[in-house]
Amino acid sequence: MTSVDVHALALEKVGRILGPQRARTLLQAYLARAEKLALATTDDLHAFGEALGAYGGIEQAVGALLMVQAVLIETAEPPLPPRQPR
Repeated sequence: MTSVDVHALALEKVGRILGPQRARTLLQAYLARAEKLALATTDDLHAFGEALGAYGGIEQAVGALLMVQAVLIETAEPPLPPRQPR
């Protein structure tokens, strides 16, 4: 799990380029196929980006942007502290 709201981030990024209605339509279609209620993790964000790639064109470019964003979020998250032995 990440501290970033990846669902809102995906809607904002896709909506900025393709328009809010198209963003909602694409995301809802993906969530239905993936049997998910929302994007919750960077893995979900990455998978949505991959799914957009199947459309080709500008959707593919936006999908690539989301996959890069997922990696950036993962690298920005602080690492978990090491577990202390009992």
